[in-house]
Amino acid sequence: MSDLVPPQTHPATLEMALSALVSRGTITSEQRALILAEVAGGPAPPAPGSERPRSRALSEVLIEVGLYVGSALVLAAALALVAQAWPDLSRLSQIAVLGSAALITGVVGSILARDAAPGSARRRLAGVMMTATAATAAGAVAVALGDRELTGVAALATALAIMVPARVRAASAITEIGLFAAAFALLNVIGQTWQPESAPVVDEFGNEVYAMSAYERLMSLGAVAFGLSWALVVARWLMHRVLGVALGVGVALMSAMPLAGEPSARIWGLAALATLAVVGFWRFMAEGLWPWLVGAIASVTAFVFWAVGVQRNPALAFLVAGLVLLASSGLGWQVARRRRARLGTTDPAG
Repeated sequence: MSDLVPPQTHPATLEMALSALVSRGTITSEQRALILAEVAGGPAPPAPGSERPRSRALSEVLIEVGLYVGSALVLAAALALVAQAWPDLSRLSQIAVLGSAALITGVVGSILARDAAPGSARRRLAGVMMTATAATAAGAVAVALGDRELTGVAALATALAIMVPARVRAASAITEIGLFAAAFALLNVIGQTWQPESAPVVDEFGNEVYAMSAYERLMSLGAVAFGLSWALVVARWLMHRVLGVALGVGVALMSAMPLAGEPSARIWGLAALATLAVVGFWRFMAEGLWPWLVGAIASVTAFVFWAVGVQRNPALAFLVAGLVLLASSGLGWQVARRRRARLGTTDPAG
């Protein structure tokens, strides 16, 4: 009797049961592989079909391209017709046009998103429609409020409020880019709305020159913090995580550059670049996502370029920055190779 194995624990029976759960969508292929590995007591085998993603048929690609091109042509024609008559429309009519467009695209997007498989062409098209809903609704709010102090804030807040559920219902690259753009634009508009007026700066010859104010430094540092927060926190919840990290790191790096380039704010810019470099190398070692490595290398190079003093000795600054770029790129290559060796496999994310 001791040699008898209950049917529910027989390996073949367990594998068939797990395959049935995968086919019904109860568990994923990755979860099936992990369960089998746990029962066997060994490393997790690759999930069925995970070795090489299924390439879409040419007909599927052409159909999706046709949908995008057709939608773009219809939208372009509608915009051209509306643009011709736009100056002659009353404000109420303009609001009605934009509101109707938002309603139509929202309804169509919701219908397309219903029961659409993740990563499918239908889900991506739904994301495009919902992103258009956010844009037209924001336009309607802007026209309705007119030239008021908080018009931009209200319009972008409307766009962000629509992009959040749009990303949930139709997660795709377009909705995640739209969500990022709406959030970052809202942050900038809020900063510009509350920006105090500063007195002009005059040089020793009496000429008015530009100088970054303390508030502008704070806004740039806020943009760096926003980009890092998006890459570190928000991107973890996104469908396209690499895209989210790339957007966040890119904005943080581009926001730190003006600080480093301004003599009066250089110390803050160098501190921001150093932080980006440290965080980039750290997260690349932990996650293996290429935007972290690219951001770290770019931050190190920019840090050295501005620290050497591009205005005092441009040739030396370029030379040292180039040498550091070569060295940091080599370091990044070594880090990527060691990470792959540590994982015992070729990590596609690295």
